[in-house]
Amino acid sequence: MKDRLAAYYIERGAFLEGRFELTGGGTSDFYVDGRLIATYPPALRLIAAGYARLIAEHDLLDDDGTLVGPALGGVPIVTALGLELDRPFVIDRGKAKGHGRGRRFEGSFGEGPRCLLVEDLITSGSTLQDTVRALREEGREVDTALVTVDRQEGGPAALAAIGVTVRALLTQADLRAAAGSNP
Repeated sequence: MKDRLAAYYIERGAFLEGRFELTGGGTSDFYVDGRLIATYPPALRLIAAGYARLIAEHDLLDDDGTLVGPALGGVPIVTALGLELDRPFVIDRGKAKGHGRGRRFEGSFGEGPRCLLVEDLITSGSTLQDTVRALREEGREVDTALVTVDRQEGGPAALAAIGVTVRALLTQADLRAAAGSNP
């Protein structure tokens, strides 16, 4: 599964090497475009199956727990995983909308307090940290986040500092190996 998923990143041009400006500031010598993968059904199915395997192997989600995906990168993934597991899910908008019901989280939470985060990529971990804080403010419990790619730039350590374990399907090193390059 890991090799096939890494191959999709290379084949679809979703892993590029060069010089890139990052959203959070700074530059990087590689770029990961998770949207090219999350919008490609064979890769998305593989991600959902990989996450389902991790959930089962490590007992990461209670029967009454909730899957949560941050917008934008986590939305197709949490949708595919919800379909794979036949479970409802919640989308984190990132902030409460300023109209209608003014909700930050769209969808219905399960009866239990436990939530499992799913996201396409982790760099510094700031997006997931923000989601964790907001969920905890709502009385939810979060101890694990599943990510498709760990850029290996401190995100898992930042989440560990707030009690959340990150489990990744792939790392930057895996993608570089698949591309035939060295870090």
